[in-house]
Amino acid sequence: MKKLIILAGALLVIIPLGTWWFSPDQVIMRRTKHLMEVLSLSEGSGGPLRQAKVFSMNAMLAPEVTLTIPGTSEANGTFDKEEMESAFSWICQNAKSANFHITEFRNVEVDGDQAVVWVTVEGYMQLAFLRPVDGTHDVIITWKKGGDGWRFEKVDWRSL
Repeated sequence: MKKLIILAGALLVIIPLGTWWFSPDQVIMRRTKHLMEVLSLSEGSGGPLRQAKVFSMNAMLAPEVTLTIPGTSEANGTFDKEEMESAFSWICQNAKSANFHITEFRNVEVDGDQAVVWVTVEGYMQLAFLRPVDGTHDVIITWKKGGDGWRFEKVDWRSL
């Protein structure tokens, strides 16, 4: 009888927790946090670690990605996956450091195989003579679900 009560209690905890953990909203929030971790580059980190970040970024890119980043005209437009991977590889090779973290999830909407997340991001990127990203940003990321998981296809990044 005790075993049955313990098993029932465990199921009452595990089932709701599992349902919450694997809900589309939570998956999108975790993917978005992971994207910020991939964009963050610690000063002095070696080439192999930064190359691993390029591979991680590649796993999150849709076949085409649209970027809207006011103030950085070269970064605006629609780019294929290979262009995005190449650009991020260049950043990994040339950035002294970068740090991005989400300070607030303002909204997450999941509709079937499409999701949009609105976040506030605090971050910076330090290149040799330039800090193209610095401060608080309003970011809207559109994710698309495919056969191999969620990949981002649109990013609207605006400074606050």
